Amino acid sequence: MRKWIPTVLLLVVLGAGIVYAKSQNFFREQAPAARQLVQLTQGDITSFAITGKDGKPVELNQRDGKWSMSKPQSYPLNGYTIDNWLAAIQNVKLGEVVESSPKDVTKYGISATNNQIQIKTKDGNEHTFAFGETLPSGDAVYVLSDKKEVASVPVDTLSGLLLGAADFTDTTPFDWDDDKLSGLEWEGQSASWMLKSSGDGGTEESSSTAWTLNGKSVTSDMATSLSQQIKNLASSQSLRKASDLNQPVHRFTLSVSLGKQDESQQVYQGWTMNGEPDIVWVVPPQSNWAYGLSASDVKRIEQAGHDQAQTGK
Repeated sequence: MRKWIPTVLLLVVLGAGIVYAKSQNFFREQAPAARQLVQLTQGDITSFAITGKDGKPVELNQRDGKWSMSKPQSYPLNGYTIDNWLAAIQNVKLGEVVESSPKDVTKYGISATNNQIQIKTKDGNEHTFAFGETLPSGDAVYVLSDKKEVASVPVDTLSGLLLGAADFTDTTPFDWDDDKLSGLEWEGQSASWMLKSSGDGGTEESSSTAWTLNGKSVTSDMATSLSQQIKNLASSQSLRKASDLNQPVHRFTLSVSLGKQDESQQVYQGWTMNGEPDIVWVVPPQSNWAYGLSASDVKRIEQAGHDQAQTGK
C-alpha cells in the first residue's frame, strides 16, 4: 500500500493544479482584441467627406496642417469640432464580421448615397464607411467598410460622426484676446457706450489696468463680463456671404482696441435687412461672411453697456 502513496499524492497535486488553472481561466480561449474602424493617425488624413441622411455632403481638406471646408461652402471652421471628430473616428470599435464580400447590402439598410464617410490619406488611399440600420440588439448599427465586409459599430458613435456643415462652422463672429483688450466702443441705434482702459491693458485682475465706462470707473470683472457677453454671441442662421446682403440698413458699429496705446483696432459692423427685423447680420473685420444674430441679443448687449455706464457697476 505504501508504494502507491507517492502516486496518490502526485495525482492529488495534479488535480488541485488543474482546478486552480481552470479558476484562473488558463484554458479559456482569449477573445480577440477589438478592431478599430479606422487604422489611421490624424496626420495620415488629408481630407474627409460626410454625407448624412439628407444626402448633402460636407467636405473638409487639410493642407500644411490647416483645415478648410470645400463643400458646401468655404465657411469659417470651428477647430475644436474638427479635432473632436478626428479623435472620435479613431476610437470607434468594430464588432464581429456579419458578412464578408457582401453582394447585397441593402438588406442591412446601407445606402449607396447617404450616411457615408469618405477619408483620403496622404499616401493616396481612400476609405469609405457606409452606415445602415440598427441591429436587432438595438445597441449597434451595420457598417460597410471599404465595400469589403459588413460589421457593426456602437449606435451611440454615429451622433459624433455624421455631422453636417453647421456643426463644423464657427458661428461666433466676435473674436479677440481679452489679455490685450484696451477698449470697446459701441455705436448703436438706441444706445452708445465706450469701455476704456488705462495701464497695461487686459481684463485680468493681475493687470495694472483701470477701466472706465463712459468716463465712470468700473471694475475689471465688469469689463471682462461685458467683453465675454459680446464674444459669446453666436449665429442662429446659416452664414451668408457679406456681398449678398442686399440694401442693408446699418444697426451698429463695434470698435475693438487692442494693445498699449490702442496699437490695433478691429471694426465689426451690424446690419439689418428688409423683411428680416429679428436678425442682425454681423460682418467681422476682413471677413467675407455675415453672421445672423438675434436682434434681441444685440439689443441686450447694447442696453447692458448703457445701463452699466449709468450705474458704474
